[in-house]
Amino acid sequence: MASKQTNSAQRYGVGTSPLYGIQSKRRLAEVLFWAGPTSALASFARDPDNYARYIDRRRSEKPRLIEAPQARLKGFQKRVEDLLKRTVMPDYLHSGIPGRSYLTCSAAHRDAAGCTVTMDISDFYLSISQDRVTRMFIVLFACTRDVAEVLAQLLCCDGHLATGSPASPLLSFLANKETFDQIAAHAGRRSGAFTLYIDDVALTGKGIGTAEVKWITRLLKRSDFTVKRSKTKIFRASRARLITGRVLYGGQSRAPSRQHQKMKAAIEASNALPKDKALKASAIGRVRHVALLDDVRRDGMRATAKRLAPPK
Repeated sequence: MASKQTNSAQRYGVGTSPLYGIQSKRRLAEVLFWAGPTSALASFARDPDNYARYIDRRRSEKPRLIEAPQARLKGFQKRVEDLLKRTVMPDYLHSGIPGRSYLTCSAAHRDAAGCTVTMDISDFYLSISQDRVTRMFIVLFACTRDVAEVLAQLLCCDGHLATGSPASPLLSFLANKETFDQIAAHAGRRSGAFTLYIDDVALTGKGIGTAEVKWITRLLKRSDFTVKRSKTKIFRASRARLITGRVLYGGQSRAPSRQHQKMKAAIEASNALPKDKALKASAIGRVRHVALLDDVRRDGMRATAKRLAPPK
């Protein structure tokens, strides 16, 4: 694949995206910078050896299936990702977009009044079928079926959205945009806040509560999704709220206790082996992460990180 850079600052609607309205595989090959014969693109997309599949067990409580694309395929997926990044996305989406993150996601709820509901979709990418991705390129991007099928094959693994593809965060949204737009509209009618960060749904507003949990669960079920009951939370307006990795309380951002525990463990490990550079770097990184999240302890954490850092 030829290496070409694009201007990520440029934004356009779906209707003016280079991916929109592709009517032939030849044109698709041009958009993706495919250098070989056009006829070979479809067979490449179907190659079962395009992915390395393994289980990531670094988090024992949550092993994850990783479908890592081979280098050549990943290049085409990054091309699609780049084009999608340049497409105008709704304000409520905070994943996969330059300048947005889990921090901007939670910040959208900082000043919102009322209760907060947070929900987590189980096996999100695995629940998005290759057929749904194909339909997305047909309906949303007005591609012909043969073109949409090749695109879906390039972006999916074993019949579902690939877990390790760089394009999956935005594709997972676009393939389900209609569903998430309904939740956003519901929040808007209540003058509330709605955010989506990959598979994390958060809704804040006056009167928000159990009824919204039931409604969103039914809505997502119609799209073949299952909500993790253990991670569904309702935070009352007067209580601290945990949203995408940080705690909001009284208009302030605080680091969750779990992050403080990880920081403490990293510092203790570094102190036990003070000459170990990797442990030192890990401890400094943990301290800086807590400083990023915690309005109250930020200055103290930054001073700690500076003290831990080796002299230049």
